[in-house]
Amino acid sequence: TARKTATRKLRLPGKLADCSNGSSEGTEIFLVEGDSAGGSAKSARNRETQAILPLRGKILNVASATADKLYSNQELNDIIQALGCGRGPNYDQNKLRYERIIIMTDADVDGAHIASLLMTFFYLEMSQLIENGNLYIALPPLYKISSGTKVMYAMDDNQRDFFLKEHFNDSKKVEINRFKGLGEMPAQQLRDTTMDPKKRQLLKVIVPN
Repeated sequence: TARKTATRKLRLPGKLADCSNGSSEGTEIFLVEGDSAGGSAKSARNRETQAILPLRGKILNVASATADKLYSNQELNDIIQALGCGRGPNYDQNKLRYERIIIMTDADVDGAHIASLLMTFFYLEMSQLIENGNLYIALPPLYKISSGTKVMYAMDDNQRDFFLKEHFNDSKKVEINRFKGLGEMPAQQLRDTTMDPKKRQLLKVIVPN
């Protein structure tokens, strides 16, 4: 049973960079792959409304794990503790500490795998969180294309080729940078492309009928 005391909010994972807003309204937590990406995200965030929780590598596959393994897994316990709403039959939507939970992983195959493991965890342990529209996936770009002062970001190879053909076909010198991961992106670029609510794209995770 969760103790309803004034210290409840203080029992948070040590690596969580929490936001300063006391209410859950308008706040979001980014679940980020690795400490280096977590460092960039912490520099890029809006401290008032955006929290960062770095995760170490691939989390446990909840679909095939025993209950004992789930309970003893540090990464999953950190997520449960940070969200504050409990899991399974003890889930309480009213105790959810953030309005949006955003999975932010690298724009590659490993990142997609980590995102799928996290979605599996939420679907099996906190399905109401998805049903209530609280879970999202961030869409960081894979490429930065620049020529002089003209800069565009592409999500994948197809978009890169399209931008080169449509927007840079008359440019003499075009520079293409492939991001190796979120940790390699300067904080300003990470903010502009992936974290700023005015510029970013998010995918909402839903459960189809």
